[in-house]
Amino acid sequence: MADTPPSLSTPTIDPTISSSLAAVYASATASNGDLADIVRYNNMSTEQFDAFAYSLNETTTGCYRQGALPVALAANDTCLLGWHCPNSNDQFPPQYCPPDEKCLATRSSRATCDSPQGRLEPKLCANGHYCPPGGKQELPCPKGTFCPSGSYQPRKCTFGAHCPAVSNRQVVMVPLGLTLVIDLVLLLALGVWFAVERWKESRPKRYTTLDQADANDDVELLGEAWRIARSHSPALSVSTPTGETIEMVRPQNSQSRRASGRVDNMDGVMDDDTFTQYDDDYDGLEDDLHNSPDMQRFIRSMSRTIETDSIGLSFDFENLSYQTRGGKKILQDITGTMPRGSCWGVMGGSGAGKSTFLNVLMGKMTATGGTIKINGWVKDMSRYKKLIGYVPQDDIVFPELTVRENILHSARVRLPATWRDKAIQDHVDALIACLQLTHVQHSRVGDARNPVISGGQRKRVNIGMELAAAPMAIFLDEPTSGLDATSAATIMRLLRAISRLGVTTIAIIHQPREQIFYGFDKLLLLAQGKSVYSGATEDVQSYFEGLGFAFPQRSNPADTVIDIITGDGAQYTFDGNKRVTAPEALISQWKIRGQFGSHQKQLQVGDPQTKRNRRASNQSINSTVEQEQSLKNTMKARGASWPAQVYYCWARAMRQQIRNATSFFFEIGVGALAGIVIGLSAFASNGHLFQGIYRDNFTLLSSAVDYASTPQIGLLGGMAIGLAASAPGFWVFGEEKLMYYRETASGHSRSAYYVGKLISTLLRIGLSSLHFTIFVGVLATPLISFQDMYAANLAYFWCIYGLASVVSMLVKREDGPLLSVLASLVIGVLGGVAPPLSKVKTWHMEWFWRLSPGVWFTEAYVTQNWSPMAYLYNTDLAAKTVGFTLGQFGKDIGMAAGPVRSKKLREWAERLQTAGILEVPIRPCKYS
Repeated sequence: MADTPPSLSTPTIDPTISSSLAAVYASATASNGDLADIVRYNNMSTEQFDAFAYSLNETTTGCYRQGALPVALAANDTCLLGWHCPNSNDQFPPQYCPPDEKCLATRSSRATCDSPQGRLEPKLCANGHYCPPGGKQELPCPKGTFCPSGSYQPRKCTFGAHCPAVSNRQVVMVPLGLTLVIDLVLLLALGVWFAVERWKESRPKRYTTLDQADANDDVELLGEAWRIARSHSPALSVSTPTGETIEMVRPQNSQSRRASGRVDNMDGVMDDDTFTQYDDDYDGLEDDLHNSPDMQRFIRSMSRTIETDSIGLSFDFENLSYQTRGGKKILQDITGTMPRGSCWGVMGGSGAGKSTFLNVLMGKMTATGGTIKINGWVKDMSRYKKLIGYVPQDDIVFPELTVRENILHSARVRLPATWRDKAIQDHVDALIACLQLTHVQHSRVGDARNPVISGGQRKRVNIGMELAAAPMAIFLDEPTSGLDATSAATIMRLLRAISRLGVTTIAIIHQPREQIFYGFDKLLLLAQGKSVYSGATEDVQSYFEGLGFAFPQRSNPADTVIDIITGDGAQYTFDGNKRVTAPEALISQWKIRGQFGSHQKQLQVGDPQTKRNRRASNQSINSTVEQEQSLKNTMKARGASWPAQVYYCWARAMRQQIRNATSFFFEIGVGALAGIVIGLSAFASNGHLFQGIYRDNFTLLSSAVDYASTPQIGLLGGMAIGLAASAPGFWVFGEEKLMYYRETASGHSRSAYYVGKLISTLLRIGLSSLHFTIFVGVLATPLISFQDMYAANLAYFWCIYGLASVVSMLVKREDGPLLSVLASLVIGVLGGVAPPLSKVKTWHMEWFWRLSPGVWFTEAYVTQNWSPMAYLYNTDLAAKTVGFTLGQFGKDIGMAAGPVRSKKLREWAERLQTAGILEVPIRPCKYS
């Protein structure tokens, strides 16, 4: 059963007290008529009270609207900062009057009524005026100052700003004029730079550091290097099952097909003293040196870097194999030796594994089987990257740079740091002359879309970039492809000459002419990822003739060899037996007759089974401790210092930007256009981008709040900067990713490359953000100072560039620009505007939004535009409503442009870099 609520009764007063109060009341009303009237109103009906209120005039209520009754705003003459209270005093304090229809509509539209609604109602100090503390005066803003609505003192305009008298905002003019001056200076400097470059190109070149010796000295030097290189190659021997060692002797009936200036053996076979092949080659090279002063200079320069008493680099590989993760076998059981100073040609059909073999040998790919020895020891190839050159098949060069600039940069960065620039310049000049590029050395390289020099000349530039570094071993992927016969022969002569200095030369060759074919000391022939032949070039014909093939008399032997090893050799046999000519049969025959040495007549001892078990030992001599120390010292001496590399990379990047002046100025123009668009979007606000609830006690006078304008400026500004900076930021590294891989693989400092490129972007980032800030400031005229706004915009431009550069290193070149723009839009949308950050906090997802630099960028704008009005508006309430935190502008800037702070993200980035997936360090930007 429910409890019965207690009964409520009307409270009563003790009769004695009630009679006393009645007596007092009667006495008070008799003496004070006004009090009697007030007591009478207590018993009025609503209708009577309304009629009474409408009967009152403004002199009684203080409100101009008929029937409106005031509300006291203070108990004394309290007039807050920024308000005009001309009629109030302690006896008549400020009061609020209900607005009329016009004023109500005005306040609903986020504006302020033109006049107060009552005689004692405070009025917000008008635009262009200020009301000193106390609020009794409203004074016009003098010239040189500006006064937005609600000002209690004039705000001094910055130097040179346009601030006429009674101005409610300032228009910054000095930064605008400075920007115009900078643009004009840039145009003038660009013209002067081009004029100086043309003057430098027109000056005749004179060698100074390489003209101190004659050709006889060079030939003698080359011959000495040749003899030392031969002495470091052991004799090829065959170990029999009984342990007996048999010396291999070069057969006297080797083929006489050789190019003029045929190279030496360098294959480990010691010729007898009566054999004159070296003498023939020596005579050929002597003719080359006597007839080519440029080659004399280049060989002399190379000899300064490649010490003739050094062991150099030799490579031994045994049972070398490689297969993909999917299990596909690319290389299988390849065994051989490439001694110091030898000149090797690697040939085979498409898919034979030539490029994979080169990449595995250089350490670019890790072998899945077998061993690789350097100078007789199993070592990590990456330790020797400063001493190795690699010429890729594709011409990886900078199209904006000239022939000379491409080669010169490689020389400056990779030659010993002790070399003076004059010696480097002469070294490059000699090399350019040897490559027959002197007449185009000051021409831009260009690319396939905008060719400037020919494809053959571009190929020679590609080769020259590696030869300029004076490597001790050089790997070339089809160096003669695309070259005419004369250029190819020139390249071959140059490679032969440097191999005489002890440089191990290994080249993938495709359909060479006969002279080039016989220009190699030795050949490695591959088919289906396995060895078909590995030995002296002059013996390849006799080897295949021993297998039953006949070489046509008037054909290129290189073409015949390619036909044979690709399985199309039946046309060169008498019976056309395809089983004998199949690649599998050739691989098997090499294991029996070649790899075990049985194709040499001098080794045909014992029964065939014994021949199969004989294994040729052609290992390089193990380097001594002293020799290895000498190599270490050489590697330490190679390469420019870190600051020098930074400078060279910066200078090259600046030169690229100057050559792409159209793109440079277009990027600045896009930044200016973005600023104009954002500025025009806020132009109608007349600089009034924030309106909140007035501070106590004047809250009742508040108009509709405007918490959206400033955050929207941040949102739109962030998205505009993203669109303007993401694509240019992508091309900072995206366009030269292959060049980055090439240079860092050869010992170029990654950090120096990155820092140099980074510094080079500061000018374009600074100018783009300057133009953007100028037009936003002139058109939108926000309260934030120009310096603070420029700092925020610069930080966000920097961040977008960094984000785009990271994207460029992770995605394909074709997809990069679109993904960079998309990424910049995403972080812009996550700026805490829509949805507002306050709503995100209710989802407990603020941490995710804070990962975006857009939040910090927008918050910086909000802080600097709202904080100056904290004396007038309740900014704490406004900040709580939108979710931003005020008063941390420095942190906002630092987080929008500072380094990645998240420990997990840093570890993730470091793992990517260690794995080689992310090659460039993350540009400073806030992602955590």
